[in-house]
Amino acid sequence: MHTMLEPLLLPDQVQLSAADRKSAAAKLESAVRQGKLTPPQALDRFELLDAARTRGELRQVFDGVTEALPARGLTMALRAASALWLVTCVVQFVIWVVLATFGHFDWPWWLWSDIGLGMVVGILWWTNESYHRKSDVLVTQ
Repeated sequence: MHTMLEPLLLPDQVQLSAADRKSAAAKLESAVRQGKLTPPQALDRFELLDAARTRGELRQVFDGVTEALPARGLTMALRAASALWLVTCVVQFVIWVVLATFGHFDWPWWLWSDIGLGMVVGILWWTNESYHRKSDVLVTQ
């Protein structure tokens, strides 16, 4: 269960996959092509990329390169919304089960708020994840 919730509650602690590394390398190459990094700077960043183990460590690799990683605010919003969603799910389910135990069995009313909050979490997760899947950095003028 911990590994299932890790991308939601601790997105910066997720271990780098081969796809993450490939995407990060492509972003560094893109930053060099766009003139955001010099080749020597990129070489230093490639060494940092080789040493990086988690997505949070990519922040040092892409320091000063815009649009390469999700903003910290987005990451914090994902964490907060996920925690709120999980607590809400558990509390409402427990209340529903207790009411059902005492004869007040009703349809699962808690699903409406859980689905709504789950959609918010899903959108935040997808937005956060999209930064790690793209292979180019945007030109900002």
